[in-house]
Amino acid sequence: MTIEHERFSHMAETKTSIRHSYERTIPAQIEDVWRAITDSDELESAFFDNLVESTFMPGEPVRYISPEGVVMVDGMVLDVDEPHRLVHSFVYTVAADPEAADDSPSRVTWALEPGDEGTHVSLVHEGFDSRNATWRSVEDGWDGILDALERRFDTDTDDD
Repeated sequence: MTIEHERFSHMAETKTSIRHSYERTIPAQIEDVWRAITDSDELESAFFDNLVESTFMPGEPVRYISPEGVVMVDGMVLDVDEPHRLVHSFVYTVAADPEAADDSPSRVTWALEPGDEGTHVSLVHEGFDSRNATWRSVEDGWDGILDALERRFDTDTDDD
């Protein structure tokens, strides 16, 4: 993981952003990895037992819902280029983290590229105003989600 300060202009206004950036190669076809990050039946185990509810269509909501039915993260799908790119906003609810619930929305970008050894996944979480409560909370969380995604496909590959 790298933590970088960067100026970016892909939002309506330019602002300084602190971000988390992760990269992995998942031993699976790009369509299978895409399905694993967008199909609610596939997602639950990777996302700390939260159900991810969304149509994954631009402008539609994306919500992470706990096993008890409580919305933990609320956001909106900002951009989709299936099976290569998914961008959504990210805001913790009071139920998930009362301190982080007051943080400005941040943005999560999943980028998938096919490769010889599987699918290269780049995940960037950016748009933080500071090293706020959300920034601190997600720092290790995305690593856990990517680890679960890798484990999901470890048994599906054969060594020649």
